[in-house]
Amino acid sequence: MVLTLRPIVKMTTRDLGRNSWREELDSFSRQHEGWIVSIITRSSRGETTVAAHDLPLQGVGPASPSSNNIAIIVGGGQSHLTHEIREPAALQIDLTPNGAERALLVHGNDGTTTTIEFRSPMRPEEVDGLPARDRR
Repeated sequence: MVLTLRPIVKMTTRDLGRNSWREELDSFSRQHEGWIVSIITRSSRGETTVAAHDLPLQGVGPASPSSNNIAIIVGGGQSHLTHEIREPAALQIDLTPNGAERALLVHGNDGTTTTIEFRSPMRPEEVDGLPARDRR
């Protein structure tokens, strides 16, 4: 019998204070607009659903001015997907060991966790150029 050991990777997260969610999400959206992401939801029972895979991030923010729900918009051109998270309880940024943002975690009151995960996590200052925009 061969035993293979995998390295234990400690997850480092940064909690976002509830009073600053709107500002933090606005900053996150501006900083990562156009970055390729996947949206994955894990239920409280451990079931996983992929809502989007490898699509450009358009933005993350309040679903409406009077709502605490969070909307994630991905896609490009004429097609996009809006994924709404109802009753979020906590927001965290998952960081790589070198401090790059790997994902945004949205924990729901119902025990679900939605992850907006970057295909290629890196610090914004390491990005070579800006994402192309539709020029119509």
